[in-house]
Amino acid sequence: MSEPCVLLVEADILVRHPLAEYLRECGYTVLEAANTDDARKLLAEGPQVVDAVLADVDAAGEGGFALAAFVRANHPGVPVILAGSVAKAVASAGDLCREGPALAKPYDHQLVLDRIRRLLAARDRNGRK
Repeated sequence: MSEPCVLLVEADILVRHPLAEYLRECGYTVLEAANTDDARKLLAEGPQVVDAVLADVDAAGEGGFALAAFVRANHPGVPVILAGSVAKAVASAGDLCREGPALAKPYDHQLVLDRIRRLLAARDRNGRK
């Protein structure tokens, strides 16, 4: 079985790169996108199937909530984790945040890793391999 693939959508390279490296050290393949347009391209044409998406609520382009709606509509079964300020996420998320509150920045790398593992485990228990 290949490593699970996480698509990380974050404009700030100083945030994105260390988190991507941490996830790689934990056994994940990480695709990096600086904006939602790049994220959509990677979802459609990327080098491999994406298993989970971690996106900044304020992602450059259409924003994290619109990207989450796109992923849920076009890639069912791919969990989406929205990150940003908790207050903004709670106020804007509505039905998009069924998995719980958004992660706050700066990211706690271990918390992000634990969240991704739980989402992928839940997805696998529900029959998606």
